[in-house]
Amino acid sequence: MIYDLIVIGAGSGGVRSARIASSHGAKVAIIEGNKFGGTCVNVGCVPKKLFYYVSQFNKDMENYSSYGWDVGFSKLNWKKFIKKKDNEINRLNGIYRNILTKNKITIIEGYASFIDKNTIKVGKKIIKAKKFIIATGSKPRIAEEFKNYIHSSDDIFQLPQLPKKMTILGGGYIAIEFACIFSNLGVKIDIIYRGDRILKDFDKDITERLQEIMKKSKIKIHLNSHIKDIKKIDKNNYEMELNKKRIKTNYILSAIGRIPNVQNLDLNKAKIQINDDGSIKANRVFQTTNEDIYALGDVINYINLTPMAIRQGHYISEKLFNKKNLQYDFKNVPTAVFSSPQLATVGLTLEAAKLNRIDCYELKTEFKSMKKSFRKENNDTFYKLVIEKNTKKVIGAHILSDDAGELIQLLGVLVVSGATIDDFKKTVAVHPTSSEELITI
Repeated sequence: MIYDLIVIGAGSGGVRSARIASSHGAKVAIIEGNKFGGTCVNVGCVPKKLFYYVSQFNKDMENYSSYGWDVGFSKLNWKKFIKKKDNEINRLNGIYRNILTKNKITIIEGYASFIDKNTIKVGKKIIKAKKFIIATGSKPRIAEEFKNYIHSSDDIFQLPQLPKKMTILGGGYIAIEFACIFSNLGVKIDIIYRGDRILKDFDKDITERLQEIMKKSKIKIHLNSHIKDIKKIDKNNYEMELNKKRIKTNYILSAIGRIPNVQNLDLNKAKIQINDDGSIKANRVFQTTNEDIYALGDVINYINLTPMAIRQGHYISEKLFNKKNLQYDFKNVPTAVFSSPQLATVGLTLEAAKLNRIDCYELKTEFKSMKKSFRKENNDTFYKLVIEKNTKKVIGAHILSDDAGELIQLLGVLVVSGATIDDFKKTVAVHPTSSEELITI
């Protein structure tokens, strides 16, 4: 049998592309050698958000005690939480498998590698298709010289118990999210980062404010630092020599990014070219250098977010099997970092707009949210809008707040649809809310 489409990888993007292709009458197979749902469901967005929720308890209780609640003693049963998390992930694995089955997609379990331009092997099976989509995702990057001492962002979701001290390598999404999560759970955190500020691709005003808040929560951030050596003292005790100092820790987490998971696909046999960063070379319609093979998600290293992979998969299958070009705005992609408080953004920063020769200005406001009226802490909420001068369109929104992830989704709609600052101002505010400050900014 020759399939119309074979999708390699049953993550969110792969499953979406397989389902859409099948709905248009294509004969589709999907190949997966691990759990269904990919990185996001198993070792990414979903368990991370569950970790985020469990970590908010202490933070919330500290705030509510300022209202007069006598919270008393509380204790987290970590093993119980991990078991509940695993049960939820298993439930989602089943949902993904059922989606494929209901849509009459052939499931082939195992790992694929190419034999030639239109043939793959999975174990002893030889399978042909007219079209392929590679959706194998990514895996954590680990410093090879210290790999015996370091845990990955995949490992962290099976952490057997909470350590007293944790050292996190990196300054991006993953590092900052886990630093805040485990700090809120009572773990002492050291962040080791080679750069001079965390989350360097985000708005500078917001990242600097978040960095100060993290420091006040006793997270130690070591900038312009790197590891020179790691020594194991005894079980779960390590001494790290940095370029500037020495620190002791019980657990070392590498969060220095992820790399495309393509090493075992034998892409050269399919005439697929690889970029210098290890990602698959693809054009604007996600077609590789083999015209019959497409790639999506983390393997092409272009805005590595689950919703992007889903949109890409949908786009490819509509184009191939329904002759339809879907319209998506891939320039203004909303995204959130689940730090404490959350950081979220959509569109351009002022600096990026000026680099693109856009004449613009920014409006910003900073305040303490009403929820924390009785706390002594300083402002915890910051909003910024970037506005094009001539059209008055809002071309960027940048938020630091406990609800930033929810707010940025709706702000994303406004930025994509071309709303102006006048549209904001003529909308009646909801009072009392923090979000009304976006209307009165």
